[in-house]
Amino acid sequence: MTNNALEDNLLLSRIKNSETPAFDQLFLKYHPNLLRFSRSLLPYPSDAAEDLVIEVFHKLWQDRSSIIIHSSLSALLYKCVKNRVYDHYRKHKMAVLTTLEEMPEDLDLHYASPDQVFDYKELAQNLERLIKKLPEKMQVIFRMSREDNLSYQEIADLLEISLNSVKTQMYRAVKYLKESYRLDNMAF
Repeated sequence: MTNNALEDNLLLSRIKNSETPAFDQLFLKYHPNLLRFSRSLLPYPSDAAEDLVIEVFHKLWQDRSSIIIHSSLSALLYKCVKNRVYDHYRKHKMAVLTTLEEMPEDLDLHYASPDQVFDYKELAQNLERLIKKLPEKMQVIFRMSREDNLSYQEIADLLEISLNSVKTQMYRAVKYLKESYRLDNMAF
């Protein structure tokens, strides 16, 4: 089990004990990517994306005592958002759309030198800028994999695409990010 999965399980157990700070922490961790995912499934522009994600978190809090995780908490959250989007399509009688590397994970910023913290933050900002340049679908897949630690199979199932499509998108995203980062650093 990954550190992220362990952290999520701990948060979930605290949420089941009605600890609101744990819920807030989970919300802050997953809200941005779930919102991005929701927006990728809805026609642009749509104000419904934010509402649907909030509904998922609201339902999670309401049903906190009976939640059972079969794969991972992040997979459950993505699946819930996807289902909410499909419910939204059915409710509004809309046709469902068919279109649906290397930062150190273990760097403890509390014990890092100021130079290390600065370098890390600069790297994170540059990487985020490059990620935002990826095509929308590739960006969603990349974030689901790298930020939310979903397996390629979980991503394929959620997006209803083939496993090979996920692998191809990830390969292209990582290749683009590596090349772009290298070219950006050569300019100095």
